[in-house]
Amino acid sequence: MDSQAAIAILRANEAALRSRGVRHAALFGSIARGEGHSGSDLDVMIDIDTEVVRDVYDYVGVTGFIADLFPIRVDVANRDGLKDRIRERAERDALVAF
Repeated sequence: MDSQAAIAILRANEAALRSRGVRHAALFGSIARGEGHSGSDLDVMIDIDTEVVRDVYDYVGVTGFIADLFPIRVDVANRDGLKDRIRERAERDALVAF
């Protein structure tokens, strides 16, 4: 999967994602950098609305919903939960969907 296809999927599902508490979504990692290969997973960084995503069960629901959108393995990361060094690199690589 390439980054443009992944971004298109996220954008096509923006309303559903926002209703589940996703404020922003972006790709990062190897696919975002154009370095993905057939075994690459898709890394998605999200910002969440804590008024909607109130607990771990809500968060797992959101990440599962995102993962189910794609035919490959997906790792979803909450931007606020990333360690500083990783967040800096993720933000540098980020391709914003919304």
